[in-house]
Amino acid sequence: MAQGPERRRQFAIASAAGVGLAGLILLLVNVLSNWLYLRWDITASRAYSLSTSSKKLARSLEDPVLIKVYFSQSLPAPYTAYARYVKDILDEYRTASRGRVRFEFVRTQPAQEFDQRAMEAGMAPLQFQEMGSDQLQIRRGFMGLVLFYRDRSEALPVIKSFDQLEYDLTSRIARMTRKDKKKIAVTIGHGETAWKESKIKLAQDLPAFYDIDTPVALPLAGAAPIQADALMVAGPQQKFDDKSLWAIDQAIMRGIPAAFLVDTQRFLASQFMVMPQSTGLEDLLKTYGVKLTSRLVYDAQCETVGMTQNLGGFAFTTSIRFPFVPQVTNFEKDHPILRGIQSVGMPFVTQLEAGPPPEGVRFTPLLLSSDRSWLAPANTYSVAPNAIPQPKPNEAHGPYVLGGVLEGTFPSYFAGKDAPVKGETVIPKSPKTSIFILGTSRLLDPNLPEFPGVGALLTNALAYLSKDDILIGIQSKGDILRPLKPVRPAVRESVKYGCILAVPLLPVLWGLLRWRRRRAWRSALAAGFALPAAAGVPQ
Repeated sequence: MAQGPERRRQFAIASAAGVGLAGLILLLVNVLSNWLYLRWDITASRAYSLSTSSKKLARSLEDPVLIKVYFSQSLPAPYTAYARYVKDILDEYRTASRGRVRFEFVRTQPAQEFDQRAMEAGMAPLQFQEMGSDQLQIRRGFMGLVLFYRDRSEALPVIKSFDQLEYDLTSRIARMTRKDKKKIAVTIGHGETAWKESKIKLAQDLPAFYDIDTPVALPLAGAAPIQADALMVAGPQQKFDDKSLWAIDQAIMRGIPAAFLVDTQRFLASQFMVMPQSTGLEDLLKTYGVKLTSRLVYDAQCETVGMTQNLGGFAFTTSIRFPFVPQVTNFEKDHPILRGIQSVGMPFVTQLEAGPPPEGVRFTPLLLSSDRSWLAPANTYSVAPNAIPQPKPNEAHGPYVLGGVLEGTFPSYFAGKDAPVKGETVIPKSPKTSIFILGTSRLLDPNLPEFPGVGALLTNALAYLSKDDILIGIQSKGDILRPLKPVRPAVRESVKYGCILAVPLLPVLWGLLRWRRRRAWRSALAAGFALPAAAGVPQ
């Protein structure tokens, strides 16, 4: 009998020790969590994680960045989740920066005072519709933030969506902390696309990161060569003379990376017509290792465009698939230029052919059409939606190379020739550098819609060429694009009816199985036998 109280006392001591040890472990875990911050992001687009570029920028901060967030309280769904997402992302910045990025949510009462402070900070008021039980209400609210670094500030008046938030934050931090801008030399004088004066987002973003305000008129007026971190030739429509080609070639020979967005078919938007054109860049690029062709690529995997039609005096807009704007999803995703990109719309693009590369030069195809793409006939002039060519069953099809990058040491186009500029000497070979080439410039055309992925592609390309690794890969984190693969009609019908029949049949089959097991159990019980343990006794 004496053992009973003693055993209970020992059990109580052991239990108390276990509870104390568990509490100590919990305390240590909470203390360590202040230094160790671990999260597991299983979203396909990595929506709750920062890119390597954002983390690198956050770690390189010399002084603190303060972020003040202005979110109205009691926002209607789905905007109630925005504040939580913003806090999660800002927590990632704070951790990556080791505390140099700080943030606070401005909470001021009453609501009128909060609205006044938000507007003074540069926030834009938004109108929200809220459906009640018996009425529709219109409310005003704010969703924005302001960043402060030293004596600079940057405002994000409206947080429009989750997928753009990291780009907006990192780009603004980079603008405030950057001491010197990379210089991008953009050529003019040959009918190049006037994209810098357009309203496309790329034209609004790039001047904040790069010095592109001083265009380079070719041919050069003086003997001074092009000086820049990268060179961009976008959409020329007139032929380059030898002096202009000389300026471009010798810039590359001095190691300046270049981007060429070249059309061999001129697009007439008002008539939906194309006509051949030659810019003189064909032979230049062929010397470097790529041949520009003149045949447009059209693809069954394509973008949707809005077409306005007049019917009976009424104008209406319909959305149609337009095969002359391939939706490119087949590309080298591991290359820095394509980092973070899911698809790119490539309007009126021609095929690139990799010629025998010069010694020391390597060509990497980056963007390819789908295997359901074809080359338009050689004499194609109309590209109207109702004039799409119909491929024959045995006609050759894609994928075709639409863009790529040349890397290595390039021979000069003027090697072995006299210099077209008097008194100049030809540099026969370049140091190691890069050339990015696309078979279209129409993705910058202000008369066309801004297709998905275009801004990200060109921003990454310029960042790659100018060796600006902060801006590579911080583009939007939108939905992962997974186009449906075409299947045979028989397979499609099997999947369709399988889904229709499988849902009701599964519970019926499970019910029959349970009924048979219960019936066997009752029969065994009635016969006086023990039910086998493996069968189980239903509850």
